Amino acid sequence: MTAEDLFIGQRVKEIRKRRGITQQVLADRTGLSRGAIAKYESGERPVDSRRTLLTLAGALGVTLGDLTGHEHDKFDPSTAGFHTAVPDLETILWAQGNVTDTRPPRTLDQLAADAQRATKLRNDCDYATLGPMLGPMLTDAYRHVRDAEREHAERAWDVLGTVAYGVASALRARGYHALAWTAAQEAERAANQIGAAAPLAAAAFSRGQIMLSRPGALPAALATTMGTAERIAAEVRTIGEIETYGMLHLQASIVTAIMGTDPEPHLVEAAEQAVRLADAKPNTSVARNESFGPANVALWRMSAAMERREPGRVLALAPTLSAADLPSEGRRAQYFVEIGKAHAMRKNYRDSLYALLRAEHAAPQHVRTMPPVRELVGHMMRTAKRDLTTGDLGKLAHRVGVVPA
Repeated sequence: MTAEDLFIGQRVKEIRKRRGITQQVLADRTGLSRGAIAKYESGERPVDSRRTLLTLAGALGVTLGDLTGHEHDKFDPSTAGFHTAVPDLETILWAQGNVTDTRPPRTLDQLAADAQRATKLRNDCDYATLGPMLGPMLTDAYRHVRDAEREHAERAWDVLGTVAYGVASALRARGYHALAWTAAQEAERAANQIGAAAPLAAAAFSRGQIMLSRPGALPAALATTMGTAERIAAEVRTIGEIETYGMLHLQASIVTAIMGTDPEPHLVEAAEQAVRLADAKPNTSVARNESFGPANVALWRMSAAMERREPGRVLALAPTLSAADLPSEGRRAQYFVEIGKAHAMRKNYRDSLYALLRAEHAAPQHVRTMPPVRELVGHMMRTAKRDLTTGDLGKLAHRVGVVPA
């Protein structure tokens, strides 16, 4: 496989030709210029925003994975431990835990503690360690829902919802969107059994995130996210409720940015909620999103600016936020990816490479398979000066799989 086979524009060109349409027809369908289409297809310009990616996928009638080559990730040796666990997760979700498993189930307290550990692994993007944990956790959560005595039933549903949310998030991150949706529906089913604000918000956030993988689903993603936010707003008091409610507004900020409208109202609301955390009541539910807080709101503000193709704003915001203040390795990696994308948009490839290397150091399993990173690294290999391509950039290109091994 050649480097040219791996960049998004090449896949656009191949699919366009199979569809029997011209660059001009694709330009008309997307609202982009024919010149822009030509530059994407030749690799002269990287597809560096989710909005453009969704537009191209929708016009060609394909999924994001068809353009990003997400299937490639499933053969990455560094995350093999996760991918080999997926068939069991599929069976457990289909059977709602009614599977052959002779292990004695762990207690609800043990399961809640393990779910918290799994959340940290997921936030740090350690999918290889996380994968084998998920199936047994999900099976035990279903067992407790089936077998719990009445006084423990609500907590059993709460734990199931938290575990299912974590499964959905991990599956989505690794490209298993259809199965992630099944897990998100289970999180929603558990949330409806409890009726509490935090589980409902977490389930809605999960479904909204998954919808971002489908062209045409942006209005539904926004409706799901904001419909739930409006439904629970009056109940938001505890730490977990504020965290999950705030994440709904962060999700809405990205969706509105991709749709070309103003994300600022959602970012302002999220920032106000982050301030409330200091005086909030203790949690009453297992469901939480501990990554939420002032630093994470600032990071999402950078991401929204990047979606709006405002690299100057991204780079102006970056010094106001320290990577050390972010709550997980995954969030730190995203911080440096946004900086790298902004520098690349300004054709400052040396600083872009430096930022991407720092992102990779923070969360290698995640960053090496991120479509935007692979797209940028491939673009830099084609356009940057030779002293970059023969040094750290060339080595990074091998690690992310955009040059022959």
